[in-house]
Amino acid sequence: MKRLLILGTGGTIACAETENGLAPLVPVNELLKGTKLPAEIHSEQLFNLDSTNMTPRHWEKLARHIHERYDEFDGFVVTHGTDTMAYAAAALSCLIQNSRKPIAFTGSMKPMSAENSDATKNLLDAVRFASDERAFGVRLVFSGTIYDGKHVSKSDSSVSTPFPFSETEGGTSENLDTFSVQEDTQKHGGETRFYERLSDDVFHVKLIPGQRLYIPEGIRAVILESYGAGGVPDYLLGDVTKLANTGVYVIIATQCTYGGTRLYEYEVGRYAAKVCPLLETGKATVEYAVARAQWALAYSENYGQFKKLFCLEDCEGRL
Repeated sequence: MKRLLILGTGGTIACAETENGLAPLVPVNELLKGTKLPAEIHSEQLFNLDSTNMTPRHWEKLARHIHERYDEFDGFVVTHGTDTMAYAAAALSCLIQNSRKPIAFTGSMKPMSAENSDATKNLLDAVRFASDERAFGVRLVFSGTIYDGKHVSKSDSSVSTPFPFSETEGGTSENLDTFSVQEDTQKHGGETRFYERLSDDVFHVKLIPGQRLYIPEGIRAVILESYGAGGVPDYLLGDVTKLANTGVYVIIATQCTYGGTRLYEYEVGRYAAKVCPLLETGKATVEYAVARAQWALAYSENYGQFKKLFCLEDCEGRL
């Protein structure tokens, strides 16, 4: 029987009704009461927060805790609020790379105590996944589906399946009842690597037509969520060039769910890339691009190092 550690961080799954609305009050060990789980279960409470209040500091602590307990358990389940779960899974995908053991995020859209709650099913599914001999890596398990932690976004705030459009091109998802894991999917090295830091010096801007750029001091990388295949509007080219000339790394993303960036396809992208250094996110989610930039900044000292870490070595500027 597999030995699993369930780590509670709060979220809707742990919420109870208060006079001010739902708040995470229920400890993770209470969530497990009366539930027959197919593994030897241990649980610990790291936080009890609405995921709106989660920050990179919490994900750093979560990653460190998993690292410290990594040899003691066969897998890990993290209960987390859905609002920032995609950011958390992306962050852990950067902080714990090539994990040969499963690290499964889950949560719910209704509290465990609510009528017709999805909490018990999602928790059971996450445990089932983490107990499977084939399971590995950072995953998000929700509504009977397993998502790669690097390729997931929350796209609905009201239904029991908040990740219906989570699978970006290049991402993976599997039905829990039929999933299969290819043995050699970790093409960038089989050794599990642990990291401890994420930088706070990443700024994300979603462009709207006519908008100018106002970037806070101290920012070292800016993700510009542009339109379509990606590009820099003519009226922003001066601002972007100034940023690049002052040492800020500029990354182009897209507001489109599918298709990704293709910076060199249109003049507005190709010309911008000629006058200043630009990276692009390709088919990565914004959540993963943010996490990847936070991680790359924490472990680089110059643009060349950042580019190598932010972009996989064979991606030619794309994630």
